[in-house]
Amino acid sequence: MKTLKRILLGFVIIIAAAACLWFGRFKVEDICAHKKIADINAYMKTVDDIKVSDNVNVVAIGEAAHGCKDFQELKLSVLKKMVKDYDFRAFALEADYGECATINRYIQGGDGDIESIVKTFSFPIYHTKQMEELISWMREYNSTVSEGKKLRFYGFDMQNPETSYEFLKSYCTSKGLTSAEEFDKNLDCIEKGEVSVESAKAAIDFINSLKEKIGDIDVSNADDRDAVFELNTVRQSMETFTKSDESIYTLRDSDMAGNIETVLNIEKKIGSGKLVIAAHDGHIAKIGNGYTSMGAVLSNDLKDAYYSIGTDFWKVTDNIKNFQKKNRSIQSFISADPLAAQARFAKDKQYLLDFSDIKEGDSLYSLINSPLRMGTLGEGYTWMMRIVQSSYRPKAIPSGLYNAMIFVYEGSPIEIVN
Repeated sequence: MKTLKRILLGFVIIIAAAACLWFGRFKVEDICAHKKIADINAYMKTVDDIKVSDNVNVVAIGEAAHGCKDFQELKLSVLKKMVKDYDFRAFALEADYGECATINRYIQGGDGDIESIVKTFSFPIYHTKQMEELISWMREYNSTVSEGKKLRFYGFDMQNPETSYEFLKSYCTSKGLTSAEEFDKNLDCIEKGEVSVESAKAAIDFINSLKEKIGDIDVSNADDRDAVFELNTVRQSMETFTKSDESIYTLRDSDMAGNIETVLNIEKKIGSGKLVIAAHDGHIAKIGNGYTSMGAVLSNDLKDAYYSIGTDFWKVTDNIKNFQKKNRSIQSFISADPLAAQARFAKDKQYLLDFSDIKEGDSLYSLINSPLRMGTLGEGYTWMMRIVQSSYRPKAIPSGLYNAMIFVYEGSPIEIVN
């Protein structure tokens, strides 16, 4: 028994020592990353200092954590700046086109109240006061300008095709493109949430036939524009059901990039041809993490006309979906990003860093061109993230991902409006 106890005790000591070494390594990283960078104050700017060249027509603002209100507030700050100083007249969000088309009708002066309108979003992360403020600002702005100067609100995602169902059914039947019975027969799998590979393929064929019947449209007609675009995003959604491997991630980002380019072409005909887009950092980054990101496609296609602003936090308290319990929880994380740590010296503990400003030879220049820990949180939490911390703070080269970044020292969680 004594020998067995010694073995067990030794085993416990080894496990405890390994755990101390494992988690101690992360703590050492945090301490080292928190040191002040000598020349950082000279480069600290605010959102009001953002400068883009005349040829830029897509400005992307990212968020390092979906469930952080500070990053949601930045969407409106960047949009106001681009509208005021650069004549941008459109905003596009990582959400389905169908639900955003409904919101756009409200922004154009349609009926409704903001509390109900914001719940049009399928993603609960947008059921917030911050999104209410963004939508309300766009509606109020439109009430003060002429028709040609009005702002529009778009979505470029395709994960919730059911949000397009009622509009498309009404449009297609009113135009004599199909009957209500035929529409339901081919697409009610979407409405019921019972999509299979077979029903997805049938839906794609039916959608393609409807698009052929519609033919060319005048994009200045909002209903025609919405119908064609929504048919396209519903088809894209159905295509994801025909995939069974990780290519679905590249497919989604490729489709989102294509949707943004379509919106941009529409805006070149009916607006100023300039667009602010908002999505997770992983989507707007010019280099994907293991797959071809939306930002990589846009950067390749649009070249210097695409301007990407990433974000990061030093510490964030995040409202995030819990994979195990299938509910939302409040979790705190530290990124170990040395650039984000500098935000504690900035006004309101937040600052903008434009990478083009940084002089070669400065210590900061070397830093932005080296792999750094950076925070990235999506819509999913699991306890394993506490063990494998690189899952939410991987290393990446900031200047390779973005043109600029906005850093927040301590991010607060969103509050979802019930």
